[in-house]
Amino acid sequence: MTENIPIDSATFAPKKVDFCESWYNPDIKDLPVETRDLFEQYSSIPAEDVVDHIQKMRSRAFSIYPYPCIGQLRFLNLSLSRHPLYPEVLARLRPQIDLEAPRFESLNISGKSSGISYVHSSPQVLLDLGCCLAQDLRKLVFDGVPSEKLYGLDVEKGFIDLSYDLFNDHATFKSQFVIADMLLADVSRDSALDADSSTDGLSAVSTPAPTSLALLENRISVVVANSIFHLYNYADQLRLAKRIVRLLSPERGSLILGRQVGSSQPGEYNALNNQGTRYAHDATSFRRFWGQVAEDIGGGCKFRVETVLDEEEVGDNKSQGHNWSEPNVRRMRFGVWRE
Repeated sequence: MTENIPIDSATFAPKKVDFCESWYNPDIKDLPVETRDLFEQYSSIPAEDVVDHIQKMRSRAFSIYPYPCIGQLRFLNLSLSRHPLYPEVLARLRPQIDLEAPRFESLNISGKSSGISYVHSSPQVLLDLGCCLAQDLRKLVFDGVPSEKLYGLDVEKGFIDLSYDLFNDHATFKSQFVIADMLLADVSRDSALDADSSTDGLSAVSTPAPTSLALLENRISVVVANSIFHLYNYADQLRLAKRIVRLLSPERGSLILGRQVGSSQPGEYNALNNQGTRYAHDATSFRRFWGQVAEDIGGGCKFRVETVLDEEEVGDNKSQGHNWSEPNVRRMRFGVWRE
C-alpha cells in the first residue's frame, strides 16, 4: 500500500522525509469490526490486547518508513475487502469444486452481475502491488483463500518481515513476496534471482521462499493496484501498466483492480514531492489510457474497463491540505479485465 506518500515519479522507491505530525494519529479511536475480527480470530490475539498490539506494531512500522497510511492508521481499513469487485476476487481464489475448467461470473464496478462469465484453465493466483504490511492478503486468507495462491510486492523488506509479527502467523502464512521496484525491475528476466541477490531494482525475500518477479510473468490472474497509478505522470503510468500486463495471465478475464486518487478534471498535477507531475484520471481518460496500453502492446490486446468516481475518503486529505487535494479530487475505483 503506497498511499499518499512522497515518491520519486520514476520509481516506487520513496524519498526519505522528515517526521510530520499531521501524518501520525497517536490513538486508535475506532477500530473497524472487520479488522478486530481479523486480529482476534485469524491472529488469535485476545480482545483486550488487540489495540495495544496494533499500536506497538504500528510504531515499529512507522520507524521503518513514515508512510501516511501507517501514521494515519489507514492500513487498518482493509481496503481490498471494501472494493465492489472483492466478491469476484473471492470467487476466483477460493477452492473450486470443478477444478478442470472453473467458470467465474464477472461483476461490474457496482458489484452486481455484468452478465459476463469467464472460464479459466490455469490456477487462479493474486499479486498485491505495494502490499506494505500485507494486511489485505491476510484478510483474503481469513475469508477462505489459500495463502499459497497469494503474492505480495513492496519496496520495503522490513514491512514484509514485520507483517508476520503483526498478524502472528509465522508458521501458517505461506504466501510469497518479492521486494521490487516495478519501474526498475526487469520483468522479462529468464531466470530466478537468488535469495540474496539484487539486480535492476529487484531482490527476493528469503522467507517464506525466494520468489523472482520474472517467475510471475504471464501467471497472475488478479493484480491489486491500490493507490499506485496516481503517484506517477502519464508516461510513467503507461510504463507501469505495460509491466503489470506482462505479469497478467493471458487468459480472457484476468483482472486488474484497485482504487486511486482521480479528478473530475483529468490532467497533470503537482507530484506529491513537488518534483514533476502526476496524472489524475476521470472515467473517460482512464478508458482512453487502457486503450493506449492495449495499442502499445499490440497483438490484439484489448481490455474491458469500468470505473466509478466519488468523494468518499477524500475529505480528510482536503482538510489536511495535502498538495494533491485540488478542488476536483475524487476517489476512483476501477476494474480492468483482459478481453
